[in-house]
Amino acid sequence: MIRNTFKMSAYRHSFQIRLFASITGMTILFIAITGYFSYLLGRRSVEKQIEQYALGTAGQISERVRTYLSQPVKNVSVLKAAIEKGLLDPLDQDALIRFFHVMQNDYPEFLNINYGDKNGRFTMVPPQRPEVHKLFDPRVRPWYVGAMKTKRLFWTGVYVFASSQHPGITVSAPILEPDGRSFAGVCSIDIDLSSFSKFLNTLKIGKKGYAYIIDNAQDRVIAHPELLDLHFNPERVRFLNEGLARLKAANLRFDQAIFEGQKYFTAYIDYPENNWSVGVNLPVTDFLENINAIKKATLTLVLVAVCISCVVSYLVALTIVRPLRLLEQGIQRVSAGDLNHKVQLQAPHIVGTVADAFNQMAASLKQSREALKQTYVELAEKEKMAALGQLTAGIAHEIKNPLGIILGSAQVVTNPNKPEEMRLRAAQFIIDEVIRLNHTLKSFLAFARPAPPALAPVDIGQLLDETIESISETLAEKGIRVDKQVSDDLPICLADADQMRQVFLNILLNATQAMSGGGTLGVQTATVHSGVSARTSQSPDIVFEGSSQNTSITIAISDTGEGIPPGRLEQIFEPFATFKDDGTGLGLSIVNQILKLHHARIEVESSLSTGSTFRIHFPCLEEGIHAL
Repeated sequence: MIRNTFKMSAYRHSFQIRLFASITGMTILFIAITGYFSYLLGRRSVEKQIEQYALGTAGQISERVRTYLSQPVKNVSVLKAAIEKGLLDPLDQDALIRFFHVMQNDYPEFLNINYGDKNGRFTMVPPQRPEVHKLFDPRVRPWYVGAMKTKRLFWTGVYVFASSQHPGITVSAPILEPDGRSFAGVCSIDIDLSSFSKFLNTLKIGKKGYAYIIDNAQDRVIAHPELLDLHFNPERVRFLNEGLARLKAANLRFDQAIFEGQKYFTAYIDYPENNWSVGVNLPVTDFLENINAIKKATLTLVLVAVCISCVVSYLVALTIVRPLRLLEQGIQRVSAGDLNHKVQLQAPHIVGTVADAFNQMAASLKQSREALKQTYVELAEKEKMAALGQLTAGIAHEIKNPLGIILGSAQVVTNPNKPEEMRLRAAQFIIDEVIRLNHTLKSFLAFARPAPPALAPVDIGQLLDETIESISETLAEKGIRVDKQVSDDLPICLADADQMRQVFLNILLNATQAMSGGGTLGVQTATVHSGVSARTSQSPDIVFEGSSQNTSITIAISDTGEGIPPGRLEQIFEPFATFKDDGTGLGLSIVNQILKLHHARIEVESSLSTGSTFRIHFPCLEEGIHAL
């Protein structure tokens, strides 16, 4: 899994992918922005067309309303002219009613045709009950008062007819006396507002659009197709009133509005003759087909352009990356040691030049490696001889003194003239020096031929505790206090317990010897996480494995002794480097070798009069140990 993850990560971070992604990303971004703005322009164009259509439709309806209202105006003018010219006697009620019936038969949309004179006489078609005529005074009706006041053709506002109790409007005209100076009465024609709603209901505006008329004087809808329904929605009428008020407040004639979750395009035209406004509402869904068509076309163009850009970007990236990949393969083969490999690349410009330079470098490296190999063989031979000489000198030095002591003691033992006590002491000297020589030779053998560690799971913390316990009496005799901070949850590690005990014992005894007058021996442990895996060279079938990372243990052993001089600090791990009279100088060298065999390392810090600290970094695995 880790290997696959690494491959995926390398693939994601490859130069070809990044180059391809960069070119494709910039192209897609440019195409997407261009497509988006094209869509906005197209949508704005469609909305402009819708605005023109809505305003044009409102204007056409306004003209048709004007044409519709022109009929009662013409007829009331004809009625006025007939009476004024004597063609129709207003006092002859029967003749007047017959004329009214003929006119109403021709124009059934005329609800009532009326005549009232200045004396209060009233004639109406269709006729009302006699008691109505007796109680009804035309001189107080809006159509009569308005015509007399303006002395010309007059349109009333919306009011409720007494005859039908329905809202409507009336056009009226004053009639002059024969002398032409005073007015004899007023004739009028009533128009029921429901006829306007019927008229608007016959109009087809888009698929679901509708028109309406608002009386600005009373600020209410007076004509709407839904008003023909006894169960019309009053909220829609309120919505139309509020929408028109909002448009006028914003000095707009076209905008969008929302009613019951549905969007509408709304527009209006003023009809000044009657102080009305003619409005048109068009559901946005009626025109979404055009907008969606623009959106689909834009998306199609964007997708096609993206696909083309991907193909072009891939070809460009391939053209650039292919020679670089060949060059990379050549570098890898040369790095692996194949200095005879040549990069066969016929590429122009920079890449070809780099390939030629690389081939020259590989040839130069080959020559240098041959020379270096010869030099290394010579240096290795010299170092071997130097090491052998150093080892021989060390052995000779370590053996010379004990042999001298043995020789002198043997002479004393073999001399019968010497006192018995002296001869016994000399014999003891011989035994002690032989033991010392045996120890020295074992140390030499341990250094020259270190035994491979027998790896097994080991609790480093427990091993450290046992080693400290083994020298507890020595520490107590020298007055050394132990400051131990060993964690109880250290991970289990693969190690040779005997060799690691030798490492700890060597360092602890050195620290003890450095504090001849007593002091504090510090021992601390810590767990450090890292992402480096380890495989032992002695046991290749055993692997440190974890979920995603390995760990190491840091063991710090410090003393408060006299410290190590700076000039000698770098030499303490070298063979035969000793600063004690009775030391062989191999203890720390052997420690260093053992730790290297365990893939561990050791560091030392020291300052005079303060003490020294040895830190061991030992690789372990937090998750456990797995054998392949």
